[in-house]
Amino acid sequence: MTMKAIVPLFLFLATALVAPLRADTAPGAPAAAEPIRITITSRYNTQNRQPYNLREFFKRHPLVRLEQWDGIRMPAEGSRASLAMAMAANIGPDIFETDIRQAVEQGLAYPLTEWIGEDGVLKNGQPKLKADGTPDRNGQVDEDEAKWDGWMKIKPLYRQVVTVDGKVYSLPNRSGTYVGILYSYRVLRRAGLDPAQPPRDYDEFITWARKLYDHEARTFGFALTPQSWAFAPWVATTGSSIVVQDRVSPTTGKTYTFNEQETRLVAPDTGEDLAGAPVSWRCNVASPECSAAVAFYHRLRWQPWVRHPESGEPIELTPEQASAGQAEVAGEVVTFDPADVVEGCIDVSTERLLDVFRRLGRELGMYPLWAGDMTDFENIGVQPSDLGMMPFPPMTREQRPVLQASNSFFMIGKDVLARGGDSDEERKAYRNLVWEIMTIVCSVEGNDEAIRRKVAAGQARFLNPRDLRRLNFDDYLRESPKEYLAMWDKIDSGEILEVVEPFMGKWLQFRDFYQREVIDLVLRPSGRHFDFQTALVNLERDANTGIMFERPQEELDKHRPKARIIVAVAAFIMGCFLLLIIRDQLRKTPSTVGVVRTVFPWLMLAPAILSIALWRYYPLAQGMVMAFLDYKIVGHSPFVGLSNFISIMLDPNFYHYIVTTFKFVLWNLVLAFFTPILLALLLTEVPRLKVFFRTMFFLPQMTSGLVVTLMWKDMFASRAEGTINRALNALCGLFGSSFAPVDWLGDPSTVMACVILPGVWASAGIGSLIYLAALKSVPDELYEAAALDGAGLISKIRHVTIPTILPLVIINFVGAFIGTFQSMGSIFLLTFGGPGKETMVMSMAIWQEAYVNLRFSLATSYAWILGSILIGFTFLQLRVLRRVDFRRAQSE
Repeated sequence: MTMKAIVPLFLFLATALVAPLRADTAPGAPAAAEPIRITITSRYNTQNRQPYNLREFFKRHPLVRLEQWDGIRMPAEGSRASLAMAMAANIGPDIFETDIRQAVEQGLAYPLTEWIGEDGVLKNGQPKLKADGTPDRNGQVDEDEAKWDGWMKIKPLYRQVVTVDGKVYSLPNRSGTYVGILYSYRVLRRAGLDPAQPPRDYDEFITWARKLYDHEARTFGFALTPQSWAFAPWVATTGSSIVVQDRVSPTTGKTYTFNEQETRLVAPDTGEDLAGAPVSWRCNVASPECSAAVAFYHRLRWQPWVRHPESGEPIELTPEQASAGQAEVAGEVVTFDPADVVEGCIDVSTERLLDVFRRLGRELGMYPLWAGDMTDFENIGVQPSDLGMMPFPPMTREQRPVLQASNSFFMIGKDVLARGGDSDEERKAYRNLVWEIMTIVCSVEGNDEAIRRKVAAGQARFLNPRDLRRLNFDDYLRESPKEYLAMWDKIDSGEILEVVEPFMGKWLQFRDFYQREVIDLVLRPSGRHFDFQTALVNLERDANTGIMFERPQEELDKHRPKARIIVAVAAFIMGCFLLLIIRDQLRKTPSTVGVVRTVFPWLMLAPAILSIALWRYYPLAQGMVMAFLDYKIVGHSPFVGLSNFISIMLDPNFYHYIVTTFKFVLWNLVLAFFTPILLALLLTEVPRLKVFFRTMFFLPQMTSGLVVTLMWKDMFASRAEGTINRALNALCGLFGSSFAPVDWLGDPSTVMACVILPGVWASAGIGSLIYLAALKSVPDELYEAAALDGAGLISKIRHVTIPTILPLVIINFVGAFIGTFQSMGSIFLLTFGGPGKETMVMSMAIWQEAYVNLRFSLATSYAWILGSILIGFTFLQLRVLRRVDFRRAQSE
């Protein structure tokens, strides 16, 4: 078994049960009749009606079957790991969709060079050279390099997205959508707002959001989601971008910074073309422009305001003015009742999109969302005639409004190299079939059939004008709303900036952190005083040192000598602990009376020993090696020495994880460890119904831990509808006081206790029964003697009970201490390490590095550090267990 088989081995066995299997030909059937099954991930639904050009393809190739591929279902943050593990086990899909650059880095994607071409090579196969004879490369596939006619029909921005280091790995899906601000004509007009004159900057947009507020019902007319895809366009409205490119002029040596999606790479002062200049990419979220977009979110969520008593226009207030009840506006002193002040002008949507759609057109007037055309919402009860879309307004009138193109990108999996047959010709033919299917799936022609059907059904006014013009349905454009036509005309003329989501680096990986550590915390009920600027600085640092872009090798090399010394010392300490453990075990002289001295006992033990060695110690040994590699799921994993450990030690998050882990362990011991002891003492003193109370406390143990955690998650809901918030609100109502809903899982001051409480509630019963049994071993004579000496209940517990059961308490304490270090189940389900990194313990960080970031070497290094910490506690546990005297408790 090679090292490459270790990481995917378990998931391979599980995936094999659910992955599409390639059916063998029935005995005696001719080989030519064997169907050719090509698989594609769920982004393309094979159960829907297939487009005309794909149906024609199947007529030409009757043996070809396009089937849905589906691997192990994992949480959204770890969904990419399922695909990666399936490919590591060589059972991945032929066509798939995921983060392009992460797939390329891990060797999961097959380059499309044999069909499209590559940078620096002309379409006739000859190298592309400059006038001086040097290679002519610019990182993109130009028209004279493209072998496929369809390449130049793809948008230039999309061509940049799918190209990595001069090679094309992906094609954009045909059914692209656009992220804009959906609005309801009815709700906007009810508030006196004209959709034909959309907001021209942030200030006007805030005024719109405030006018949409219903003062009688106290409901907001504009909602935001903390999702990062909905926030990225706001960054573009500031004139900046989340990722920027630094290009060094070969002539002057000066560095110029461009936005990620800038295609005109010309030095502003010299006019020099920098398209072929050396380039480096970096995350830019802490820049003043990107910070301004977050500040805008904070202003939408928390800035107090009030309606002018006479004109009804919204007046923005400072917190001091809001509490004082008066403000000066344009030289006029306006007085108002502080009870009329409204905090923020948005609702934060955390419900299902379907529930949001149902509110749109009723109390909800605007919501940022993607849409292909307005007919997308007809099936969920929203009238297309009431819906429109506007671009995201610019920060100031010096910038341009923004509409974000949202698309998926399909790639060919690396497993196609080994499929189709035994000969090179058969495998090449198989790859050509996969390529042809992917071009059909991604072609715009595949969507034309649906557009024609909608036009025939009288829905032309709700369709994208670009599609109507492309299909020569110009006569139907007069049916489209004027403001809708004007928006697309401004996009075509450049007055509205069309962008895509960031694509350089590991964006799909980074955006989860962007949402969890910044955007979500600004919008949460506890986000009023959130220091988002510091959070952005920390996030940018993390992004440029691993999450999005790797830490520079020169920085790692600088710390390598110190790292060797630290690792040597740590290894020496670990070795000493291991020697002490082995020495203690060898000192024991077990009795050999009745021991069978034949090979038979070893034969009986062999299956268990081999199983433990295979599934525990062999992966453990291989994991030790993996910590010193740059592990790739597919392909060569180079040896990097101590680079992984250096990266960890240079990462401030590591020390935060350590502190958080010890905090989690301490809270767990306080709440979860001592509770069963206290409960056992109370149950011992209950005069009646002992069995009933023991049963009641034990019942939660009968429920699945997953069900218990999800039940508590619903109880901890931050809205007023949450079970705990409802109960507290009712309790406060009895005393005539008001109650503001608590964001239990979003407030750093409460979240740690909240992730521990479900486990305490579920496990206290079984723990108390164990201690109840131990309490039976306490001789009654000791209690009687203590009573004769005048001892009360507390004195009996302190001087009799606790000393007697202390060995069991110590054993459980050491075991609970070690087990809590490795525990993360409740955190995984309740917070996933959030809010921010408040509950990101070491075990959760290991899972995140492995299955979200796909950095298995770094995750293994984390695991070894955690293991090193626990070795000392293991040694302590063994020494305690050696001195314990077990007794049988008396039955009642």
